[in-house]
Amino acid sequence: MTKSNLLFFLLVISSLTGCSLLEQYDFVISKDISTVEGEKIYYDVFQTGLDNYTFEFKSASGTDTARLFEAYVNDAVYTAMRFKIVLKKDTLLITTTFLTDKMVGKTKKGTLVILERN
Repeated sequence: MTKSNLLFFLLVISSLTGCSLLEQYDFVISKDISTVEGEKIYYDVFQTGLDNYTFEFKSASGTDTARLFEAYVNDAVYTAMRFKIVLKKDTLLITTTFLTDKMVGKTKKGTLVILERN
């Protein structure tokens, strides 16, 4: 088997097995949460399956973006989910009604972002 045939064979096999490198999720929405000291805090929602969603919480300052944490939910939780946002000094507290472990992230400018259940 020649090198080019082997590469073609591997490409075909990886595409048939659903190679995760080629997997893309469907973007749903991006929503700003707050702006703290010139740094935007927001989340992007992606549909990752038939009834599954991923929330990617991020911070952005200028052209620099950093991922803070991710939350995974099902369709029922996604449609019923609500957030309450409270800013106290250098901490942004995001509370929600859906069940989740407490998640904590820190922006590059030092703002602590906490997601927890109500």
